[in-house]
Amino acid sequence: MFSKIKNFFNKYIKLTESLFITLFILFTLLKCLYFQFSTMLNKAPYFSLDNAIMLISSISVLLVIVSLTLFVFDKKRLIAIFTLNLLLTILLVADTNFFRYYYNLITIPVFFQLNPRMISSVDQSIASLFQFKDVIYIVDLPFMLFALLKLHKKGIASIHFPKRVVKYLSIMSIALIIVISISSASNITSFAYNNNYSAKSLGVFYSHFYNTKLFIEKSVLQNDDLIEEEKALVEDYFKNRNKYNEESESNEIKYKGIAEGKNLIVVQMEALQQFVIGKTINGKEITPNLNKLIRDSLYFDNIYYQVSGGNTSDAEFLSNTSLYPLSEGSVYHRFAENTYFSMPSILKDNGYDTYSLHAFNKTFWNREVMHKTLKFDTFYNSEDYIMDDFAGWSGNALSDKSFFRQSLNMIDTSKPFYSFLITLSCHHPFSYFEDFDFNVGEFEGEYIGNYIKGANYADSCIGEFVEDLKSRGLYDNSLLVFYGDHSAVPKIEHEGLMQFLGIEYNDFDWAKLQRVPLIIHYPGQQEGEVISTTGAQIDIMPTIANFMEFDVPYALGKDLVNTKESYAVLRNGSVITDKYIYFNDTRELYDFKTGELLDVDLFSNQLQDLINQLKISDIIISNDIFADINP
Repeated sequence: MFSKIKNFFNKYIKLTESLFITLFILFTLLKCLYFQFSTMLNKAPYFSLDNAIMLISSISVLLVIVSLTLFVFDKKRLIAIFTLNLLLTILLVADTNFFRYYYNLITIPVFFQLNPRMISSVDQSIASLFQFKDVIYIVDLPFMLFALLKLHKKGIASIHFPKRVVKYLSIMSIALIIVISISSASNITSFAYNNNYSAKSLGVFYSHFYNTKLFIEKSVLQNDDLIEEEKALVEDYFKNRNKYNEESESNEIKYKGIAEGKNLIVVQMEALQQFVIGKTINGKEITPNLNKLIRDSLYFDNIYYQVSGGNTSDAEFLSNTSLYPLSEGSVYHRFAENTYFSMPSILKDNGYDTYSLHAFNKTFWNREVMHKTLKFDTFYNSEDYIMDDFAGWSGNALSDKSFFRQSLNMIDTSKPFYSFLITLSCHHPFSYFEDFDFNVGEFEGEYIGNYIKGANYADSCIGEFVEDLKSRGLYDNSLLVFYGDHSAVPKIEHEGLMQFLGIEYNDFDWAKLQRVPLIIHYPGQQEGEVISTTGAQIDIMPTIANFMEFDVPYALGKDLVNTKESYAVLRNGSVITDKYIYFNDTRELYDFKTGELLDVDLFSNQLQDLINQLKISDIIISNDIFADINP
């Protein structure tokens, strides 16, 4: 290959240092643009004002990086530029694949929580996200390496310090002025809630700079006076919130205490989205057992997932604390030693035994530490299960069927208990289920077809679990809660989902699809009820609290059965209500039913109040506020 590259350069190109640097800038800019548009952060029309601003910002940030590199390294400057090329390429490749699954950028907190064991556990999920066109990230590297070797063979002259100051720092200063000017004109307040907004507006490199700056400010440069102000803000928030709840509370509260003293069994279902519930394909129900359960349960059909960088662990945190996850990284890694007003801690104080059960490595998502922090008495993990049957996750996961069967044998059912079960089989990339015996017709061998098969398998396991509960006398003596943890279909696979549902893709309808099922069955319930209140996973704990009649004074969620409010605040700052959908990254607001673009200023006060919940939650977590309250 090198001989061909050498002949190409000798015949067509007079290689110079300036050309080497120019090629680096152009190739890197091309990679940036590929990231921006292939991830659908930025969209057509390509020559819109927003895209132009993103392009100018990306060029300016790149010039700052290049100028600083050339200024610092002098004779080693071209080696430094090539090394920079490698590092930025690795960053963009990592960003691309992380974004395709989590719809977010890699940040410093996310990087810190990664470890070889965690990565190896999801290596096949990661591999499935690569696309052939991603070769654009590395196609320049052989050419640049050859050029570097050839230029160094000729010799790289040193540039006198005064000349370097004039040449490089002047370019850097001009580029900095442009970046600062553009960022100052942007809606920076939205950046704190949504990493994607900063990347979309000012480019991926600026977003990494901004997130790093925030991390340093929060982690290193903390201001004690500011912390005290934030604590007061939290106290005022809950004082006003609880007063409002008392004043607005009606005389008759539905289902209050109907499961008081009963067992609590919560099942967090891996990657189960709402769109498969009640759906048929080729005349067969995808989830017949869940559909049957819904017929004599409360079914909340308008619940949105709120996970962020912690994914499954974020869903666990939301449902057990009624606090929001972090915008960067996982609470389970970053704040695992905090004090929380958690559901297991409250039930533990009421005489319950508390169990968490997940048949995977106990260190994954730092569960061994965090579940203890949440006050689970016992965390049963892969070390406690007999690995006798595998299904899902490329054949590396204990089947949900075996998981449910073994889990019930681990729980002492002779006294009140709370068991929190986390399933695993229906896990991305779903390729394990390709040969599963369930007819998906035209979607056979496709991503969406494999997911439908995985959901059908998971549903069959739920059916057996419910029957086992009945045979043990637990079905009518327990409050049962089932909910999905997060998305199953990343945006890059949207075409298959849209085809399955028979609709055209747009951001508005895609947002409405990001729902998960929530099913609650109380003891003795015979008739089902569909509740269409707009809510989210943060509302699960307050809703359970009403059924079991315990207090949750520091919950940010609402009781979905009795609330007069209908909304879901997503971690990225977007808001969904029964009237509108607000996209924080574009500051656009649409009528929920018609999709008509509305004036966002008409709802600005409500939006500010709702989005403020994210700030309150962040303050509580980052400052360990509850440690001083002694739950």
